[in-house]
Amino acid sequence: MQRSKASTFAYLVVAAMLAWPALASAQGNSAYGHSHKGSRVTAPSSPNSSSPSSSPGSVATEGPSYGVDVRNFGTWLDDASVMERGSGFVTIGFAYWRGTAFREFDLPLVDTGMAVHKRVQVGVSFPYYYAGEPGGPVVRGLGNVYMTTKVQLRDPESHPVAFAVTPMLEVLDSAPLDGASRVNWALPANVEFRREGWRAFGSGGYFSRGALFASGAVEAALSNRAWVVASLSQSYSIKADELTAALALPRGQTDVNGGLTVALSPKIATYATVGHTVSNREINAGTLNLAGGVSFNFSR
Repeated sequence: MQRSKASTFAYLVVAAMLAWPALASAQGNSAYGHSHKGSRVTAPSSPNSSSPSSSPGSVATEGPSYGVDVRNFGTWLDDASVMERGSGFVTIGFAYWRGTAFREFDLPLVDTGMAVHKRVQVGVSFPYYYAGEPGGPVVRGLGNVYMTTKVQLRDPESHPVAFAVTPMLEVLDSAPLDGASRVNWALPANVEFRREGWRAFGSGGYFSRGALFASGAVEAALSNRAWVVASLSQSYSIKADELTAALALPRGQTDVNGGLTVALSPKIATYATVGHTVSNREINAGTLNLAGGVSFNFSR
């Protein structure tokens, strides 16, 4: 998989422009972490579970960046919470994805977000990956870039059931084999339900590459400084292709994940997750997904 220096530079410029407000505001005001957003795993959510300061649990999942491009899986997991205006987060982490035929390691895995309105939050996430077959050459480069805008429709602080939508642009790390566009879109709809000491949230929607998805998670507090989350995601490819049919590959995929977030201070948290594919095991199935990192929140 080859990438031109020009396209890689363009990705970095776009990501830096979107991430800069969060990074600049965080300097001297490093704050509480919540989660990560990445390409393989479901992250734990905000340690401040009674009033999340960021967008806990937001994550994009798909097959490996390196390998045979068949089917179009995609999943997004998010809630209906939005930070206070002027607040934001910066998360730096890693992810390891192991499949039946490929391996991928993402470092750094960067996720940033900032609230620009009391009901609107923008963000960007991207990994730098190292991937290949066991014992084979390693391919490296900037992975898929996700640029999001979450719009809250009902606030979980004042409604028993809250809603939000997260329209996004997805810039693929390389051109698809069938010549389709590298720039795609997705529209997840998010729901959140809170109770004392725990909450449930989930997303459902569509990726323009040709994937329907639904995902859900339950989060519970272990103490005032530690939280656990468990999630289930289901994706289904609605785009038929000859290679998938020839290989008799399933058009659906189901993954489970679990995670732990620990608050190191009122402004810093660390997280770890583990998961794998529980549906049919084939080329894009993840036999093991691991991730971890540190998140910083900031406010005005």
